[in-house]
Amino acid sequence: MSNLSVAVVGLNMGRAHLETYKQLPEYKLAAICDINEELAKETSAKYDNVPYFLNYEEMLAKAKPDVVCVVTPTALHCEMTLQAINAGVKGVYCDKPIAVNMAEARLMEKAAKEKSIPVVIGHQRRVSAPYTAMRKAITDGLIGDVYLIRGICAGDILSDGTHTVDSLLFLNGDCDISWVAGQIFRGPKASAEEKAKNPYAYVGTRFGHNVERSATASFQMSNGVRCEILCGDQLIMPGRFYQDIEVFGTKGRLWRNNDSSSPPVSINTTGEWKELPATDPTGIYDSGLFNAHRYFAQSIFEGTPHLMSLEISMKGFEAVMAIYESARTNTIIYPPLQQDEYPLDVLLRERGDI
Repeated sequence: MSNLSVAVVGLNMGRAHLETYKQLPEYKLAAICDINEELAKETSAKYDNVPYFLNYEEMLAKAKPDVVCVVTPTALHCEMTLQAINAGVKGVYCDKPIAVNMAEARLMEKAAKEKSIPVVIGHQRRVSAPYTAMRKAITDGLIGDVYLIRGICAGDILSDGTHTVDSLLFLNGDCDISWVAGQIFRGPKASAEEKAKNPYAYVGTRFGHNVERSATASFQMSNGVRCEILCGDQLIMPGRFYQDIEVFGTKGRLWRNNDSSSPPVSINTTGEWKELPATDPTGIYDSGLFNAHRYFAQSIFEGTPHLMSLEISMKGFEAVMAIYESARTNTIIYPPLQQDEYPLDVLLRERGDI
């Protein structure tokens, strides 16, 4: 194969992926799919009149793509990934988070292993230049022995904090998690006036599942590092935004202020913040999304492992679910997690709030 035929399902979140595929010679766009016909037509016209579908099963049957990029609401991830695997694709790129609960995630993992189909999850930061530079600085000992990593982000733990958790695991070399302690805060839902002003206003649900307004968590890594997470508008510290990551070491600190941080990464080993050089190791692209898809093509062609594989991502997803389970049970959770359901659903059901 000179390239892989790819189909994108979910065009609201799929735009960045479409632009990426357009620029990568490893892929050829074969089809797009969305239930919004107007959006599908408009997107098709923008991308050389690529065939568009309103029905996912029909797209799989007729377009027969090598790769499917699933960027639909979270509640659809499991079903659509399983359908793609059963249709005989060569690989599935599924947006984060993996699914809504551990039962779904395990179904996806089982199907992928049985059919030997590589599945990657959209935690592209771990293959971006800034995070690669941070990981190298840690392994090179530039800030001494790391003892704490703190992540801050807007949104909710399942939709946005999943990125934060994955980043903290990556910076720790994907070592095991010893325990997880979490707390969530639901709070009053936004009024109609607030929703009209702010499309991200808290309404209790998002992407087809229940969410919280804010959350906080701590987890202990097997390498001795403590991780902390602050998530949601009530807990974000002043001057911190989306995916703010700070690493504390015995000889200094690393800091990526947010996804648009300038400089991308800062280092402080002398009492003064300076830029830490962050360039893509290949010298070709600086975007995590480009690297994610480029490395995925390499994984399919050559059978090489991917840093964003479903298998690797399962550890972070289990930690996300453990945060909710800790909040539900008011206990510290020691992996492996025994709860198969989405713990927030269980909690709300117990409260009679669902």
